[in-house]
Amino acid sequence: MEEQIHFMTAKEHFIIAEDLDKKYVDEKNSDKKVAYRIVAAQNYFYSLINMIEAILAKNMEKHSFNHENRIRNLIEHRNLFTDEIVKLYEQVDRDFRNKVAYRGENGKKYESIKKLAKLLIEYGK
Repeated sequence: MEEQIHFMTAKEHFIIAEDLDKKYVDEKNSDKKVAYRIVAAQNYFYSLINMIEAILAKNMEKHSFNHENRIRNLIEHRNLFTDEIVKLYEQVDRDFRNKVAYRGENGKKYESIKKLAKLLIEYGK
């Protein structure tokens, strides 16, 4: 995929995630609250993945194709990213994301996914 497609996809996922995050914060029903957090986390995650791919495509004409290659590309080309982005991404691997996005766990995991997506959206502008 081209850089622009990844960038547009990242922005759309981010917009969806932000809307769901607002609903999550305002919701009183605990079941709905968990559902909003799960779907928001998934969209934040796909946003951050697409931003990483957009940055790699722009600077290296690379595409990772899977999570393992993406972390390898991120580490090999860490000069393209801030230290904060690299450190957060190392935490937000598939297992970490799955705990929030599929099992509904809360806490710092959700906030880390959200923070990384926001950092990458800003960084990629």
